[in-house]
Amino acid sequence: MTEESQRTHRSVPIKETITTVSGYPSKLVIFKIPASPFWWCRYYTQKKILKRSSKTEDKREAVSFAKKFYEEILLRERNLLPLNKSASFERCAEELLAEQQQLIDQGERNDKLNMHDRQKLRKDVLPFFGGFNVKDITYKHLNAYVAKLHERNLSASTIKNHLNFIHKILNLALREGLIENAPPMPKVKMKDSPRGWFSKDEYEELRATIKKLIAAKTVVRAHPITDEMRHLVTFMVNTFLRPSDLRNLRHRNIQVIKGQHTYLKIQTDSSKTTNSPIVSMQAAVGIYKDLLDFQKNANRPVSKDDYVFFPHLPNRDFALQTMRRQFDVILDTCDMKRAPSGEPRTLYSLRHTAIMFRLTMGESIDLLTLARNARTSVEMIDRFYAKPLQAEMNVGKLQSMRSTETTARKRAKAEV
Repeated sequence: MTEESQRTHRSVPIKETITTVSGYPSKLVIFKIPASPFWWCRYYTQKKILKRSSKTEDKREAVSFAKKFYEEILLRERNLLPLNKSASFERCAEELLAEQQQLIDQGERNDKLNMHDRQKLRKDVLPFFGGFNVKDITYKHLNAYVAKLHERNLSASTIKNHLNFIHKILNLALREGLIENAPPMPKVKMKDSPRGWFSKDEYEELRATIKKLIAAKTVVRAHPITDEMRHLVTFMVNTFLRPSDLRNLRHRNIQVIKGQHTYLKIQTDSSKTTNSPIVSMQAAVGIYKDLLDFQKNANRPVSKDDYVFFPHLPNRDFALQTMRRQFDVILDTCDMKRAPSGEPRTLYSLRHTAIMFRLTMGESIDLLTLARNARTSVEMIDRFYAKPLQAEMNVGKLQSMRSTETTARKRAKAEV
């Protein structure tokens, strides 16, 4: 073997080290070569192979480097999309993801945005539109895509999410001058599907069931049901939080306020909607204290940067899945997986319960205040959360009358 062939051989990737980067195009890989101790990354674009050393021997760091390498390539190609055969739908999609990633890095978008969009792109969108030039896509093609999704019995909300993603891609093409007009998007009829909630009696039964399962030392996939789950249920009902908020909730996100009113002020790092502070019910303060005592007794960390629920599970997606699995067992045990009216119940039903309790048991609370505190809108409360609300639930308020004496006293006080 000549010296030159040896050098060539030493630069060839070691086959068993070639690894794709999860959630990114399969053309992006990391690998090792005999000539270097470092990981290298490679990407194929525009009929060229681009390679770069990560300058690290740590595989996790190399994956992170490869992602940045990929985004740099797309950003470098930005605004160079010609009005010819290179204006492919796929390339516009990748450009959109690169722009979204930049916003994610700046903290202006949810960090899960690109993960979900990449899944749609690779699984469904590209297999259908991958061979299209972006300017050739018409309403007819979009309608055919919707029909294909309907064949798989996907929900209306899922189909609408697909169309929203495609709409963003076409808007990017319009902005860059690749198309003169964006085709109209097919209409998808949405059917509201609110989750079930728990009445006061059902809520008490739910809590009693948790105590029984704790006493029976019930284990769900190697994780026992403990008082932590009992605290989690009551905490959600008294704080209006979503399950996704619990996943990354840290102690530094919670401030105990004691004064004329006692409550928890909760400011999460991010939110599905507007990331405004949440004010809890007074009972949440005691629940949080009991939870802290539980974690300390279990020798779990409770510093300001530690997670509030299941802090011993570093993979937070798995932690949330564990919460959901345990709650599902609890619902199955007390036969409450569906509401009397048939709606399915999940961990999210506890948030619905929190809002319904305020609507049925709160004293003169206005919808705007409730919506702002729950980080939603009055419209969403009316369409989803308050859909089970019936006049009979608030018959006392419905039949209430202002006292003539009270009205006169208020008028006299105002005149003074």
